[in-house]
Amino acid sequence: MFDIVDLPDSSTIAKLAQRYPMLEIPALETWLTLMRVSGDCQNDLDQFLARHNLSQRKFFVLILLMRNPYGLKVSQLAAGTGVSCPTMTGVVDGLLNAGLVTRETDEQDRRIFVVTITTVGQELLDQVLPQHYQRVSRIMSMLDEAERTQLNGLLAKIRAGLDTARTADAEGD
Repeated sequence: MFDIVDLPDSSTIAKLAQRYPMLEIPALETWLTLMRVSGDCQNDLDQFLARHNLSQRKFFVLILLMRNPYGLKVSQLAAGTGVSCPTMTGVVDGLLNAGLVTRETDEQDRRIFVVTITTVGQELLDQVLPQHYQRVSRIMSMLDEAERTQLNGLLAKIRAGLDTARTADAEGD
């Protein structure tokens, strides 16, 4: 979540560049815009899902379970959504209480739980996903097919830049 709404103007960024010479003004301006739009997309999705009593994490867990009809282990759900197993256990508990999933012990290892989507959970997705896909289409309608392809390529480059920055951070650069 990108919580700053009051982004710096170009004169403020120029002053920062004087103080911090390593600051590349166009890079920072582009990054701030990307972060602002990303935050707006996150907020928009949160508001949409809240109307259906869902959080993003619960929504994505239900989608993972829909894609895996024989169920997934809690550890697989955690890995698939980028959270810890204890966090995922809490998410699963909430979905279980809402009747959207079941949780059964694994036949091969009784210490492990397998989570599956219920009919109620699938019905909820059947209601939410068409609306979600229509919203995504409306949001992305500002871009033609070539622009969408170009944006995907640019975002892939940004992801590669993130990987490079993480590697440099890990090496202490």
